[in-house]
Amino acid sequence: MANPSPTPAASDRPERSRNAKAQARHRAKRKAYIEQLEQTVTKLQSVLALSPDQVVALPPPSLRIRQLEQDNAKLVRENDELRR
Repeated sequence: MANPSPTPAASDRPERSRNAKAQARHRAKRKAYIEQLEQTVTKLQSVLALSPDQVVALPPPSLRIRQLEQDNAKLVRENDELRR
């Protein structure tokens, strides 16, 4: 009697099982990571919650950048004067 040689499908089963387990672990980790990110976003949104009126009252970013650049230049000049 000849032993039947294992079919390719039968020899792949342990590998597929290992891959399936690895994929399941990866999916679980990814799901936990996404849930953690969602919780972080929710917390940050609640901390930074601004009313629409407050958002409208904020200066445009370009104006704020210009102000900070001017303040920085002023501080650099003052620093240079103090070093002399």
